[in-house]
Amino acid sequence: MNPIQAFRLAATFVLVQIAAVALAAPRVPLEDFVREPAVSQMRLSPDGQYEAFLYFYNGHSAICAGPVGTKDITRFDLSTDDVVERPKDVETFRWISDKRLLLTTTIWDEWYGMMAVNRDCMLPQGVSGLETLGPGIIPVHFNEKDFLWAFRCIHSFEDSDENILMLDERTTSGEQRRFPNVVKVDTLDGTPTTVVKNPGDVVGWGVDHDGHVRVGITTLGGLKTGVIYRESESAPWRKLDSPKGLRSPHIEGFDRDNRHLFVAALSPEKRAALYRWELGDEAKSELVIRDPEYDVIPETYIPSIDGISLARLVFSEQKHTLIGVWYLRDAPRVQWFDKDFMLYQRVVDQKMPDTVNLFVNHSRDDKRILFLCFSDRDPGTYCLLDAEKKSFVPIARRMPRIKSGEMAQMLAVHYPARDGLIIHGYLTLPVGYPPKHLPLIVMPHGGPVARDVWGYDPLVQFLANRGYAVLQMDYRGSPGYGEEFRDKGRREVGAAIQDDIEDATRWAVAKGLADPEHIAIVGASYGGYSVLFALGHNPELYKCGVSIAGVTDWMSIYHRLDDPEYRFAREFWKRNIGDPNLDETFLRSISPVNFADKITAPLLLIQGKQDRRVPAGQARAMIAALEKAGRKPESLFLANDGHGMTTPKAKLEGFKAIEAFLAQHLGPGVPPLDADKGAPAAPQSGH
Repeated sequence: MNPIQAFRLAATFVLVQIAAVALAAPRVPLEDFVREPAVSQMRLSPDGQYEAFLYFYNGHSAICAGPVGTKDITRFDLSTDDVVERPKDVETFRWISDKRLLLTTTIWDEWYGMMAVNRDCMLPQGVSGLETLGPGIIPVHFNEKDFLWAFRCIHSFEDSDENILMLDERTTSGEQRRFPNVVKVDTLDGTPTTVVKNPGDVVGWGVDHDGHVRVGITTLGGLKTGVIYRESESAPWRKLDSPKGLRSPHIEGFDRDNRHLFVAALSPEKRAALYRWELGDEAKSELVIRDPEYDVIPETYIPSIDGISLARLVFSEQKHTLIGVWYLRDAPRVQWFDKDFMLYQRVVDQKMPDTVNLFVNHSRDDKRILFLCFSDRDPGTYCLLDAEKKSFVPIARRMPRIKSGEMAQMLAVHYPARDGLIIHGYLTLPVGYPPKHLPLIVMPHGGPVARDVWGYDPLVQFLANRGYAVLQMDYRGSPGYGEEFRDKGRREVGAAIQDDIEDATRWAVAKGLADPEHIAIVGASYGGYSVLFALGHNPELYKCGVSIAGVTDWMSIYHRLDDPEYRFAREFWKRNIGDPNLDETFLRSISPVNFADKITAPLLLIQGKQDRRVPAGQARAMIAALEKAGRKPESLFLANDGHGMTTPKAKLEGFKAIEAFLAQHLGPGVPPLDADKGAPAAPQSGH
């Protein structure tokens, strides 16, 4: 039985008492959980002959490239340069031709700029540093006054000039950022040429497979209102009416024939299904794939594993057609439409029965296919299937120090909220222990418009390895569960969303999973806010809590959005959280700084000093409010860190602090089991 079969079965019987299995689960060194991957985001070049991946070097991520499966790898390190003397990382990259890569760079976890390098990681002759493309700080000039502000590539031509299409936002602030022009950029010298000028109301552009911009998504007042379309680059733009019965469509891209659009729209079950829309005088559509319980392509948030989207369309250049769709239920699933790729998937699943085998990318001739084979207990191995040679070989393990046999299984669970709404989630148990009377960590996710996914999570595995069960829940509003579930989360911050988290905790107690005297709550970002809310409103449930980069004052967050640049962000927050002009009393009442006197349990606050999403001032305001109430918390401010323990050093400090805090205030987790007797092993020292 493969892990997905076991995972799905486990969801039905997880609450039944099961015998402890005789598995060894030693205390794994803390450093192994916080160490960055040896290899990350591996991708094949379009010709399938080269691989590129991120490699962490001197505490920062660099780009590496070389022939597939060899040790002939070249590294391009961007951690320091002569332009900005601050640590920089390569956040993501993409191949834009057989020999050239486009890099997205960051400082801490904030976007810094774009650049392009050859696969030998050398810059073209006469070009230096970040001047290859237009980053925010070192822009490419249109002329003496105008700059190129672009960070999204929407098409690669793979031509001799290494041209790409990018969205030019034209400025760092102001409303026009939401209405980008489309520019063609020569990545050899950085020269941009505007190919489509925004009429003033288009927030997104669609490009066909030949690189022609032919679709625009229009908006009014921050809400998507329609679609404009043209037959060719020389044809006039016209409004495109949706096919009859296609509800709330959002465009996913052109079919390979360039005469049809793929769109996600609501199915009869009010789930986001995939449809094929015929572009003609009479708009027609046909269903491609739907799921009665889950969104196939959510509109708001699509999770990923190592940068690989878990909801995406897969095309074949060779066959000029859509060949498959990956989407997310409780775990990733694929629907292949092509018999060859059905066979390839079957071969890989047979050879790797203990992992989910996720398609990454493939060569343009379909002969070489890269897979990431991962599970809840295994961070994954990149493997290459060569259809021509009829071979399948592992190329690189992401985290070779992690031993899957020492990691804990992540099971799917669901429970009813107090209003009857079914909430899905995940339960991770210490290795070898049945789900009975365990010390429990409740861990709500961030967002709130986000969701948890099945797979290896270093913090979850670290806590399970220290003897704690971990319960995660996709509370109402989490994407992927349909329109009604999403809408039930709107404006429920500090209300029904928090009820869902409380209900998860009480459910775990009622089912006998959790020891009611040993429950803690831990979360980051919006999850960190949920920690503070829970400690203030349900003090009887939790022995202690850890809030990582948590929001503490909603009105203060809103005031940061006063700049015109954040107009659409403000409108999003108004729809999903509340209107500060109409709901100020409520927003203040659900802000933890205003009920600090109700938080009596021990609390650890962890905060990055360079966090721009939830600034450090939020944590400092919370500390001041708690001290005023006579409830001084423990705190850890992380230098050179952004939003939520983003660097290996920050993770090491943060995990150490969490481990010590929980041991003191929640108590030790269950001990590791002896491999031979299935009984607790002798105590082990170390992290």
